[in-house]
Amino acid sequence: MKVETFTGAILQKMSGIGKSQYKFIIHIVHLFLSMRGRKNYLMMARYGTYCEQSYRQNFKKDFDFKAMNKQLISDCCGQELIWLFDPSYISKSGKSTPGTGYFWSGCAGSPKWGLELSALAVADIENHTAMHYHAVQTQYMKGEETLRAYYAKLICAQAKELQKISKVMSFDAFFSKYAFVNSICGAGFTLISRMACNTYMRYAYSKPQKPGRGRDKEYDGKIDTKNVSTQHFTVIKSDDEEIVYEGIGHIRSLKKWCKIIIVNTLKDGKVNKAFIYFSTDRDIGGEQIYQYYRLRYQIEFLFRDTKGFLGLEDSQSRQENALDFHFNVALSTLNIAKAMHWLAVPKEERGAFSMADIKTQYINELMLDKLICIYGKDPVVEKNNPKIRKLYQLGRIAA
Repeated sequence: MKVETFTGAILQKMSGIGKSQYKFIIHIVHLFLSMRGRKNYLMMARYGTYCEQSYRQNFKKDFDFKAMNKQLISDCCGQELIWLFDPSYISKSGKSTPGTGYFWSGCAGSPKWGLELSALAVADIENHTAMHYHAVQTQYMKGEETLRAYYAKLICAQAKELQKISKVMSFDAFFSKYAFVNSICGAGFTLISRMACNTYMRYAYSKPQKPGRGRDKEYDGKIDTKNVSTQHFTVIKSDDEEIVYEGIGHIRSLKKWCKIIIVNTLKDGKVNKAFIYFSTDRDIGGEQIYQYYRLRYQIEFLFRDTKGFLGLEDSQSRQENALDFHFNVALSTLNIAKAMHWLAVPKEERGAFSMADIKTQYINELMLDKLICIYGKDPVVEKNNPKIRKLYQLGRIAA
């Protein structure tokens, strides 16, 4: 199936799309997959069928990427889904673009001048991957509120809409602070994240209470993460590399009783490091918490593939609506590529998802199709030639 046909089938299930925008979205998805170089308006005009001004105008128009990606997720993903949220630094020079400032860059390991993207994605448990949902530019004003409070407000504002898909959200350890956790849980979500290894936690008191006056005893001592009490916690996994414990404990910094997972990595038979994961839902299984948190890293692969192959950082616009369109069309194009070329393949036949291979194939197709047309050949006949089909795969790792 062609990418234009696949994209068109998704758009036909949506309402409120004009004919011209319908054609443009199909075109831009194929163009982002097929063109080399930077994804700016000048390069789009060189590779595409619209003029530079048309691309500028269309990028300023509103489009419901949430509905598009929701439909794609519904059609292609499994039943067990969780939400992922993560900000990503976007390189941008100059001071005229709205929202520019100093934001944390994970690659640089320090704050850098530019933009930041606040992105929501869905993790598909069955297929062990993530699909982009929606991204907005971070519009944070220092001094008015904390950055975590801004992120919490962004998520809570669309809580009812998000909870139709899943009520579980997985976050990086950066978000494991009382105000943020309290806001997210107050909106009706179950939060899964990681704590620092020196977090002060206490066991639940399970012995008979002493009779008489006074408050019942709640805590039964501090949790030593490298010497976990098996009277309070259960071992759910044990091998030569790690020991995993699960149990209910009180996290003092969050002021909450949570389901806690402690993973002790072993070196020469002794505990080397301890990692703490938690869920605000105390009924969820320990293995699920561990699995859900590890899936959080899938959103990082979305950023990596889109920055490397689909021009997430290439927009030359300084207008907020055009920037939002560019960010979301790049990430949504990755969704379509993954759905067509990876999720559509039976699970037992799949290899690793490679955006590099998909990109190489589409670049080859674009160049060969243009050559066929230039030499006046019948494009339908020539494209069905097995030798031409073989050339489409030229340069792929898994050809």
